[in-house]
Amino acid sequence: MASTSGLKIFAYALHIICTLLALVLISFGAYVLMSYDVNEIALWTASAYIGIGAAAILIFLWGYLAAWREHVCCTVTFLSLLYLIIIAQAVVLFVLTHRENTAASNLANSLEATWEQELDSPGAMSLYENWFQCCGRGSPQDYIVNERLPPQTCFLNHDKSNPDNLIHTGCRLAFENYWEHLLMIFNILGWVLVAVELLLSIVSCGLCNSIRNDHRRSYY
Repeated sequence: MASTSGLKIFAYALHIICTLLALVLISFGAYVLMSYDVNEIALWTASAYIGIGAAAILIFLWGYLAAWREHVCCTVTFLSLLYLIIIAQAVVLFVLTHRENTAASNLANSLEATWEQELDSPGAMSLYENWFQCCGRGSPQDYIVNERLPPQTCFLNHDKSNPDNLIHTGCRLAFENYWEHLLMIFNILGWVLVAVELLLSIVSCGLCNSIRNDHRRSYY
């Protein structure tokens, strides 16, 4: 029984870790959907993170109950479903990982609407320019071609007195780089989730065998 109890505690710990990782992925996907105007590709990307996390949480609930009840049949069913979910998650994460640049470019499209607002109402781009230390959509030239001087937010420390302080990096590029970095982080978290799930499947196999042996011994 000590072996079974130890495996149950280990399995519970892995369930908690997986659940936390899944919730982080769901939160990220929900944040993207609620905070930005997304196109079809960006929508698929955000929904993929939510799907990976939601599928994991549902199967973890099953696995937790199976371990708690020490039910062999439920544990075997949990393992079968877990392997199917791991395969599906790995496929989705493979696509997400290899399409980081495309997804980042589409997620950065929300800046285009802000630039249009800037042309009608000066100051709309200040959030991005202060956040990323950038200037204009593609460069400070965007202001000049629209017959405007670069605003104070386009200068280092907002110091317009020195022309050398002018920031030449465009906000579109900076925003895309931001999304690429963010997507890379959450893709890594997704792969960590899959790795922990694989470890959980091994522990669950051991737990299933231990429970089966305990049941057999109880008959004697």
